[in-house]
Amino acid sequence: MNGPSSCDDAVERLTAVLDGVLATASSGRPGSQVHRQARRGATAILPAVQAMHQVQGWVRDCRGEAFWEGLVHRRCRMSVRPVGGGAALGTDMPDGASIRQVERAGWELIQATVELTVTGQHWRVIHELARRTLPPWRDDVGKGKLTASETGFDTPSGSVFYRLADTDVAAWAQAGGDRNPIHLQPGRAAEAGLSAGSGEVVAHGLLLGAISLALVQPSPLRQTDLVFIGSADVPEAGGGAGESWATLAVDPVSGDIAQGRRPVLRRR
Repeated sequence: MNGPSSCDDAVERLTAVLDGVLATASSGRPGSQVHRQARRGATAILPAVQAMHQVQGWVRDCRGEAFWEGLVHRRCRMSVRPVGGGAALGTDMPDGASIRQVERAGWELIQATVELTVTGQHWRVIHELARRTLPPWRDDVGKGKLTASETGFDTPSGSVFYRLADTDVAAWAQAGGDRNPIHLQPGRAAEAGLSAGSGEVVAHGLLLGAISLALVQPSPLRQTDLVFIGSADVPEAGGGAGESWATLAVDPVSGDIAQGRRPVLRRR
């Protein structure tokens, strides 16, 4: 996955998805600008996407294919590493990666640290994931929900609004290789402890991250910290009355993303 040709192919697939989402901007931007932004976001998120492939491989080999279902993405941190400057990692995973797992308050928390090279640059990517360990009918842990709405939140002035449909989420699943049912099957996100309804899927955290990075570039230090504090809930097309898409508000200064009055992504 790290060769120049395969990286270029991956960027093109991710760019095609972002093109469709960014073209719905409320501000109305030229197509050439939209494509440049989409490619920038796809290129910026690629190390995280490829690191996630390694994490999926570990889950499949060590915990079984079914364990991936219901895993919720909580945080992604990316940083460029100097050649030979990385700290030694554990041996839980091959190819320069390690896994830490703890159980807390009805949830299994997984932190995967991956060292990889993408188009000549050395990256460290840390993915934090969570999985419910209590049965879904138990409501004594945050009422069964991992994510909750913040109160008193107002969308920043100057935010740009975008539409996100379930077809966009499905296209990202195909392009990025993450086919967790919470992104593809309505109702599965609710079972996993997210705030989505029975007729909704949730957008991938890395899709939200790519949208943010397309519009607000990372710091000059090439360090990115994406915190998924809420789920972007996307209605199933034709699933009932109302709009068949989610509306996302992106802060053009910080790159934070909100859905309605709910923050769903923070850039730190």
